[in-house]
Amino acid sequence: MTLSTRPMRIATAAVLCYAALAGTASATGTIDIHHKNGTVNSYSDVEIKIFSGSLFLTSDDGDGTIVVTRSACSYQGKIIVCLPTSAALVQEGKSNALNLNRGTIYLNYTDAAQPLSSSSAKLAAHSILLALTTKNGTSINLRGRIDEVIRQ
Repeated sequence: MTLSTRPMRIATAAVLCYAALAGTASATGTIDIHHKNGTVNSYSDVEIKIFSGSLFLTSDDGDGTIVVTRSACSYQGKIIVCLPTSAALVQEGKSNALNLNRGTIYLNYTDAAQPLSSSSAKLAAHSILLALTTKNGTSINLRGRIDEVIRQ
């Protein structure tokens, strides 16, 4: 697998494929947060939006949003693969930076499921797969359909 180290904003990639998204879908994302102490928090019906160069993942009650603000992205076939470099958790009007150790985001803007590199798995049409690990050992995993891409 080869990835370009040239930065590319998530929204730039989204704009290139914006025409492939027809209408808005209901929130279908699921986030699982695995804490170092072994506890797991799961959130279903997560709203997934790409707006003004950032990825927003909002819980169904609106109480928390994870925002990925910077990533280095490239194409692997028809899948866009991003390595996030900056993210934050926004809750109760406060933004707290997530001290990222590593992470990967897979975006499929096509109308068909696409194979993931070096895997027998496929990523569904108009979907996202995200895995982040913080330096304190917390893992954040998301799988879902992209609800909205807002162009600016």
